[in-house]
Amino acid sequence: MKNKDRNAAINNQGVGQTGAKKKKRKKAPIIIAAVVVILIGLRLISSMFTPKQKGIVTTTAAVRGDLQDSVSTSGTVESEEKKVIFSEVNGKIGQVNVQAGDAVKSGDILVSYDMKEMERLFKQAQLQQSKSTAAYNGAMAGNSESRAKLKEADTNLEILARQLADYKAQLKKLQTELEDSQRNTGNGLAGESLSLSNQAVQLEKELAALVPGSKEYEDKMKQLEDIRQQQTQNQYLQQIAGSTDYVAGKQREIAQVQEHIAACEEYKAEMEAQKSASEASVMDSYAKEQYSVDNQMAVMSYEDAEADYNRAQQGIYAEFDGIVTECTAIPGATVTEGMQMLTLESSGDVMVSFLLSKADVAKLAEGQKADVKIFDTVYEGEVSKVNRMAQMSASGTPMVGAQVHIKNPDDEIILGLDAKLVIYTRSTENALLIPVEAINADKDGDFLYVVENGVIVRKPIVCGISTDTHTEVLEGITEADRIVLTALTDIEEGMAVTAIPAD
Repeated sequence: MKNKDRNAAINNQGVGQTGAKKKKRKKAPIIIAAVVVILIGLRLISSMFTPKQKGIVTTTAAVRGDLQDSVSTSGTVESEEKKVIFSEVNGKIGQVNVQAGDAVKSGDILVSYDMKEMERLFKQAQLQQSKSTAAYNGAMAGNSESRAKLKEADTNLEILARQLADYKAQLKKLQTELEDSQRNTGNGLAGESLSLSNQAVQLEKELAALVPGSKEYEDKMKQLEDIRQQQTQNQYLQQIAGSTDYVAGKQREIAQVQEHIAACEEYKAEMEAQKSASEASVMDSYAKEQYSVDNQMAVMSYEDAEADYNRAQQGIYAEFDGIVTECTAIPGATVTEGMQMLTLESSGDVMVSFLLSKADVAKLAEGQKADVKIFDTVYEGEVSKVNRMAQMSASGTPMVGAQVHIKNPDDEIILGLDAKLVIYTRSTENALLIPVEAINADKDGDFLYVVENGVIVRKPIVCGISTDTHTEVLEGITEADRIVLTALTDIEEGMAVTAIPAD
């Protein structure tokens, strides 16, 4: 009711009241100026009688709360899995189904080969392997045959040597017997028989003069018996010495033995020739190794060609979902194994790479959560790597590279774009917090000014984590302290001040 009555009274005054208001407004500047002059005068009088002027400060108190530190930066979207694809075969490219920038799915055929050319190469390797195997088998068979002939020749030559020795000994014996028989014909044996008869007569005379049973007698008797046996043999030889059948028989035996010797000599020459030829054709270990290596190389070439043919039939396909970031393959081009053709980067495993200063990287650790903003979409992220080597920026400042893995990527992510990051680093709960602008620092460290009984007191503090607005205090103050937040003049410890709560 009072407000209504007041409004009604004001409305009833009309224009006249409006004029009264204008008069009051003209008087207001004069009144304000007078007040200012009075205040200045009072301040001068007060300064004359006050020994030390008090400063005016605003204060606040530390509060308990949770604090989450973070690092905000930006980086480039990159793939975590990058595969440079090389040609797996020697051949010719058939079709190229992609180009740089294309998105592909796992299993998509990226490049196919010209299978006619691959089939020709495969057939060529197959024929070469067959030829090499045949040459190897033929060489090994020939070598086995040569070794068998060499062994045969060595064995036969050894037997022939013994046979020849036996035949030559037999020939010599027969020839001696023939010569003896021929020598004994005529007066040869007769003269010898007469000599033996004379010797016998002489021994008989000597025996007559000796005592029977004596040693000399026995010796003479033995000599006499030997002479008589020789006489008997000479008589037999004299009977057959002149026999034509005996001589002819010995000559036939000699001829037969000579034929055997000639046959052995002929066979020996044949075996010696066989041995010489076999020794020349038998392969040494080096030649066998060469044939074996050549055959193995041909087999390997065939196996490689077969494997290339099978791989070429499959073509080059994507092993994972991704983006083709580079393509150098050209249809119809001849390629060799190991030639670079494509670069495929995964679109399912992506990250943001970025650089941080020394101050910020000290807060970073693998596993910390992050928000990744690309366009208007925010993705979940996690610090996956912090490099252990700094690199110089364009301004000469050392910067450290790091990576944030995107945990929930989608098809809207484009590699190479910028992304904004907020990385949640350290955090604390129920901590003692103060505004960052209240903190002072000098060579001794961080400190605060607090007001105790109207006087400034300096208190060193130990700080914890910090954000843009608040800092955690680990040591130095309590919630009861009145912390100087701002001051109208310079302050120092021991100064008397007037404290005005900031709130």
